[in-house]
Amino acid sequence: MAMRKEAKRRGLSWKAYLESTNAEELIALCQQIDPSIDPAELIEGLPSDPPVDAVQWGLPPRHALRTDLISPVPVITAAVTAARAGDWRPAAHLLNRSYGDWAMRAAAVHALAETVADDRTWLEAWRAAGTGDDKHIAAVDAQGLLWLAWKLRGDNNNENTSAQQHEAFVQVLPQAEAAAWKATEMAQEDPTPWTTLVTVAMGLQFDNDKFGAVWRELLARDPLHRTGHEFAGQYWSGFGADRMLSFALQAASASPSLAFLIIQAAAEGEGENENVWQQAEVHRALDAMLHWLGTPQGSAGVDASADRRWAAYGLVNAGRGAEALPLFQQLGIDASGTPWQYWGDAAIANFDRYRRRACAATIARK
Repeated sequence: MAMRKEAKRRGLSWKAYLESTNAEELIALCQQIDPSIDPAELIEGLPSDPPVDAVQWGLPPRHALRTDLISPVPVITAAVTAARAGDWRPAAHLLNRSYGDWAMRAAAVHALAETVADDRTWLEAWRAAGTGDDKHIAAVDAQGLLWLAWKLRGDNNNENTSAQQHEAFVQVLPQAEAAAWKATEMAQEDPTPWTTLVTVAMGLQFDNDKFGAVWRELLARDPLHRTGHEFAGQYWSGFGADRMLSFALQAASASPSLAFLIIQAAAEGEGENENVWQQAEVHRALDAMLHWLGTPQGSAGVDASADRRWAAYGLVNAGRGAEALPLFQQLGIDASGTPWQYWGDAAIANFDRYRRRACAATIARK
């Protein structure tokens, strides 16, 4: 539509406009419409933006990129792989051994629960074994029902979600809530099922008071719980980008480990505010993330890859692409997770474009 409008402004037909306009002008118009779109994906014959060979900068070729990596943490990948094959023992060992390491537990439960949404057989076999791991089983079960609810609903917006999908969603989501409350009783010190309830709150549209009660319980168990904060940010996004940013700024003031929330909020608000990536608080958050990733705790933690993804995405959008290149080099073939998964089938194309933009910024800096 934007191109047709431009053709009309010039007094040209659509065909004449395309024939008379050079590639540079078309690329500029594409970027004006949506900076995240690769012109080569939009208009056949246009060069990729930017036309940089990422391999020359120590990055893997595009055909090697993956969006289906289970987890950057090998022990979690091993447990999930075993669970999918019907063996619950590695999952039991992982959750028992890591109990009290709430970041590891959140990542493990999240990954294992996704398999439950597809096939509960291994979880029920674990339950039937009578190992005394009820609190672990309950946490995975609750999150698995949550995964199932969202899977049945699909990823489309409300307008493109069918009545059948919505009905399945609203039937399963209360089951996830009930399972999460049960899990909180089995392990009263564990923040993990409270994180599940934070996400349930978004799906069931808890009012602020009801959500606040859940949120306080989570914070009482782990004030800096990353996964809980991430899902809480999504809850507040339902009240507008400004409210989400306000939440992010307050949370990130407590620790640089939560600075990623500000980048998520910026991504959420970029459609309403074209200058969001130039805001001082966004640049301060990027500085905080780079500093955090330079510390032993930040660079080796279970959430390090997620922080690298968000930092790389934010740096490129904020015009600091050269600083993102080392992050893309560390990510390697891993194009999974947010923010890339928001593009669905185009995740790899956009991951590749962002890393090429980081390369181009490095060239320009030299």
